[in-house]
Amino acid sequence: MLQNDGVLDRCRQMVDPNMVFLQDIALVYKSRLAKNFMIDKNVELRDWPAYSPDLNVIENMWEIPAPKVYVGARECQMVLELKNTILLVWETLDQP
Repeated sequence: MLQNDGVLDRCRQMVDPNMVFLQDIALVYKSRLAKNFMIDKNVELRDWPAYSPDLNVIENMWEIPAPKVYVGARECQMVLELKNTILLVWETLDQP
């Protein structure tokens, strides 16, 4: 994904050209292709603990809307449907 969509380049433009990429121990990050890509692109890597939702702000935040997004074991068939569902749920949350 980083390579094909130019995501890495856009992230560097929006965040910081010298950003650090945090990764866990998922096998997808350990492949030769992924390692070579990161080396070729001069990406600084930092290891992230294997399963650390307590350190992941997104995981902690997602606990709030997720039950409403997936109520009744709902599954969205398209990305746009999921996005719209999340936005609708977000609007119903108590913001403070």
